[in-house]
Amino acid sequence: MIVRFARGEIDSDDLESEWPASAEDRAIEAIGSMLWLHYDDHKPRRMVGKDAATREEISLFSRYEAYLRTDLPYEWPQDNFIRIEGLGALVPLSLGLLSPIDRLIKSRNAKVDAAMDAHGDLSVWPFTSKAEWDGEPLTPYVR
Repeated sequence: MIVRFARGEIDSDDLESEWPASAEDRAIEAIGSMLWLHYDDHKPRRMVGKDAATREEISLFSRYEAYLRTDLPYEWPQDNFIRIEGLGALVPLSLGLLSPIDRLIKSRNAKVDAAMDAHGDLSVWPFTSKAEWDGEPLTPYVR
């Protein structure tokens, strides 16, 4: 399914609706969450023409697909990568009232990032080490 998305055979809405839901398989949840970062916020993304997958995306998608074909357990501490980075311009617009919430969000994200960094080699995620993946390393994790 990831390959079909990368080739532009299906769009992001198709991928999301066809993506298997699995409370038991954290890898399915994690990779689905990571794929969401490649969607377009304004319309379904079909990876053709100006919306074609970049070289980096092709590399990442290939690695995700390869991982799903293994029997390796998903060992990373995080399996949901959909997050906000902070409240940005809302903090000054709120006259600082949102500062504590902004700090809380950034603190939580820093803890998640530290846990991920400590767990394995992010450049080969969802694999945990280059010994498991001998392809092109490229960090998918967005900070």
